[in-house]
Amino acid sequence: MQRGIFVASAIAAASATPVFAQSPPPLTLRMTGSPADDIAPILYAQKAGLFRAAGFDTVFERANSGAAAVAAVVGGSVDIGKSSMGSLISARAHNIDIKIVAGGAVFRSPNQRGEVLLIVPSDSALRGAKDFAGKTIAVPSLGDQNTMAMRAWVDAGGGDSRSLLFVEVPSSAAAATVAQGRVAGAVLAPPFAARAIGDGKMRSLGAIFTAVAPRFTETAFFTTGDYATKNRDLVLRFGKIVGDASGYVNGHAAEVADLLSAFEGLPAATILDNGISICATSIEARDIQPLADAMTKYGLIDHRLDASELLLK
Repeated sequence: MQRGIFVASAIAAASATPVFAQSPPPLTLRMTGSPADDIAPILYAQKAGLFRAAGFDTVFERANSGAAAVAAVVGGSVDIGKSSMGSLISARAHNIDIKIVAGGAVFRSPNQRGEVLLIVPSDSALRGAKDFAGKTIAVPSLGDQNTMAMRAWVDAGGGDSRSLLFVEVPSSAAAATVAQGRVAGAVLAPPFAARAIGDGKMRSLGAIFTAVAPRFTETAFFTTGDYATKNRDLVLRFGKIVGDASGYVNGHAAEVADLLSAFEGLPAATILDNGISICATSIEARDIQPLADAMTKYGLIDHRLDASELLLK
């Protein structure tokens, strides 16, 4: 009898014990983009726990090009992409509703770090713009800002950009494509340029973005207008974290080189020797417009685009 009373009491006590709801797991933002060195703010923010402190996590999947990142974001397989600004301008010019939520790499001259370079084989006879008449150049995405910058560089050097041919090759495979003689050269961003030059088989003919403008935003993080509207607070938090992280990484080259080394498998010393891109702490239309205007000039888009259309308001 006593045992029955004890069991009944235990059951009653158990049923009276409050059940605490478990906290839901943090939201995870799915991201994609080319694994260039402008990913550094994301790597730092992940390491420092900045995203988790703001109530969400991030995962990053590699994409072969900015155009591929745009397709993934628009298709809904990821939430946020990182792309060359040229691909974003082109998408917006074709009425694809995308919004930039944070800046990426910034080009500024002089004293630029982490420049986009034109590489050729070390034993190539190509030396200047006029030598590229009728040559084929590898770019990450046809019709992107690298295509346009290459054309502008050739024209500025006295050549004729109308004779150039372009082929789309992922940055990770571009150096091998050049080495095999399938193209005359390739336009590469860091750290791909550093890897190509590092073994001595390739050399650089210089930074081609100087022919576009003295300053402009090269890359950016973006999402669709629909996603930004439905998740405005989340997107704004993401943008602020990336901007703050960019300010940090711009002043801590050695730490950034270590992060990129672990991410890319490239020696930190090589990354430092070849320079790390400056990352944007904010995004403004005036830093996009020069590129948009140059793309109009070279026929990569068919009308002048107001850069403010790309910004989240």
